[in-house]
Amino acid sequence: MGGSGFGVDTAVLSTYGSTAAGLAGEVGEVGTSTLSGVDALGAQAFSALGAEVGLTAAFQRAARAQLAGVAAAASGLAGLGGAVTSAGADYTARDESSRDALRRSRA
Repeated sequence: MGGSGFGVDTAVLSTYGSTAAGLAGEVGEVGTSTLSGVDALGAQAFSALGAEVGLTAAFQRAARAQLAGVAAAASGLAGLGGAVTSAGADYTARDESSRDALRRSRA
């Protein structure tokens, strides 16, 4: 391959993985604290007419969906961070294994 091969900077992968994991925590914390209690509306929050036509219940469902969406986004971001970190560790292990195999073959 003479220097035109594929290279991976495992330090960058490690940093990216750590950053993504940290951001996942922040997204989860900020999202849930911001939306906390938004689904706890009283039956008359949108007046008697709003309750009668289902506006309060619809708003509560939408708010719960937003909370679930924030939790899913945080979970997905945490998973991404873990996968990127794992990929970096796998590349490092493969490089070390290949290096050791080359050294053994030369001995």
